[in-house]
Amino acid sequence: MAALVCLLASCESMSHGPPVVTWQMASAGKTLDLATLREGRTLFVHRCIECHTLPPFWHYSAGDWPEVVDSMAARASLKPAERDAIVAYILALRAQE
Repeated sequence: MAALVCLLASCESMSHGPPVVTWQMASAGKTLDLATLREGRTLFVHRCIECHTLPPFWHYSAGDWPEVVDSMAARASLKPAERDAIVAYILALRAQE
């Protein structure tokens, strides 16, 4: 029974996580590269919101997000391409709104 409760709780938390990558997101953003956006989402989940709560993406302007991610890149051990993928994902989400 306890295992079922844990499974259900983890499913609920995933449903409230960052939005999955869609074609609409790719076409709304500045990149049509779905692989980059998917990688950005994966990195965002495992390197950003693992330590932080899910931020409202509109909290910062599109111009501010690269600096925000840069400020945390060393702590999250992000390579430049990983940082760029996270920024691309966030900006694609913002472009949908």
